[in-house]
Amino acid sequence: MKYKACETCVKSLGWINVGGNSFIALIKCFLGYVGGSTALFADGIHSFGDVMGSITMLLGLKIADRPKDHKHPYGYGKVEFIAAVAIYTFLFFVGVYIFFTAMRCILCGAPIVPDMVTVIGAIISLAANELMYRQSYCCGEQLSSPAMIANAHEKRADALSSIAVLIGIIGARLGFHFLDPLAAIMVSCFIFKLAGTELYKSFKGLMDTALSAEDQKKIMAEISFFPEIIAIQDLRTRELGQRVSIEVDALIGSEKVLGELKTLKTNLIQKILKVVNRPGDVTINFIPANK
Repeated sequence: MKYKACETCVKSLGWINVGGNSFIALIKCFLGYVGGSTALFADGIHSFGDVMGSITMLLGLKIADRPKDHKHPYGYGKVEFIAAVAIYTFLFFVGVYIFFTAMRCILCGAPIVPDMVTVIGAIISLAANELMYRQSYCCGEQLSSPAMIANAHEKRADALSSIAVLIGIIGARLGFHFLDPLAAIMVSCFIFKLAGTELYKSFKGLMDTALSAEDQKKIMAEISFFPEIIAIQDLRTRELGQRVSIEVDALIGSEKVLGELKTLKTNLIQKILKVVNRPGDVTINFIPANK
């Protein structure tokens, strides 16, 4: 984890997302309304949903950073998964609104010819969302934060939807009037796919999902390098937001004295946290082989 190198970027991320999404939402809603583009206006509503998502992410990360206590011995890391669930549940209903609004426009059959100014709005949205996606995803990867990564994928979905909106606006101006509301429907499809995928991941995190099979293999391989360990009886892992929880039951020779066990445990914990490249808690339970 390169938190120190990215500290300034991480601290500014939330407010950049809130400010950037607010600016984009206002631009798209205003230009979509005055320029007569259903797709751009709907995409502006989508961006307002992102503002709420960014605020939820900030609150989730702030709570998740609280220290462990006797009521929460594993900390508050899972608040990040709850924050992600809140973000994508809200986003799903925004998608429902966009879908039915666009369908009504198509079924009414009224000609829609967006003004040229709406093209500018779509281009601004595309560029801004791509930049915010890259920053958010980088920070989320560095901190292994599901809430940050979830928020980053929203930015990429926004960038893709802006492309669809741009195509719809240009098509409508060329005489294919149905393309503007059709682009709005495409925006809602992006939202449904993203929301469904990320809700599934977040619910898995809330249900004490283990670390990936790859990470578990790395842990097992690292432990096997210690000659004092005869065998690994059990390995239990789980996701806790940015942090992880790992518990190992290891068989050792019964002749090991207490001082040696303390040194061995310290070395094991350091190696395990290094190999998973995540902060967290590691518990080593030594079991005498002849027990």
